[in-house]
Amino acid sequence: MKKVKFLSMALLAVFMLASCAKEGPMGPVGPQGPAGYDGLDGHDGNANVCSSTLTVYPNDWYLDNGSWRVDFDYAAINANIYGSGAVLVYMKTDNVWNQLPRTFYYSETNDAGEEVFYSSSLDVSFYLEGVSVLWTESDFYDGYRPETHDFRIVVIGAGLYNAHPEVDYDDYESVKSTFGLTD
Repeated sequence: MKKVKFLSMALLAVFMLASCAKEGPMGPVGPQGPAGYDGLDGHDGNANVCSSTLTVYPNDWYLDNGSWRVDFDYAAINANIYGSGAVLVYMKTDNVWNQLPRTFYYSETNDAGEEVFYSSSLDVSFYLEGVSVLWTESDFYDGYRPETHDFRIVVIGAGLYNAHPEVDYDDYESVKSTFGLTD
């Protein structure tokens, strides 16, 4: 019985103390905090946009079912981006950023003097915390690895992406100026 009486008194004291606590007026605004980092894992950007340039060398590519493939670890592609954001990949050719996927067409003259046409197709897939680029030649000849190339990855949160329907996402310069990206 003493335990019940003690517990009752303790509970009563807790309720009384809790009911006495009153919220006072809001205090003054605190000082500004220090500047934050530019982006995730050293990437440029803000809370809704992340971008970086990655250089791929010939030995970085590996064969995958007749295509050359390279994989990038990219932590900015989280569950929110994967589910509803945008992942844009560009490859620099002749000092111009071309959005992938893309097919480049070529022609050359063979030993018989005939003009021969072929193409290189670059496809992109992304997954949680990563991006893959596949390079496939139209003749499926895999004797030569792709040369050194720069790739630019831009990750945009869904809300910000949807808020800018006027942006030509195929044009990297338009994306760069709209989202304040730096090279």
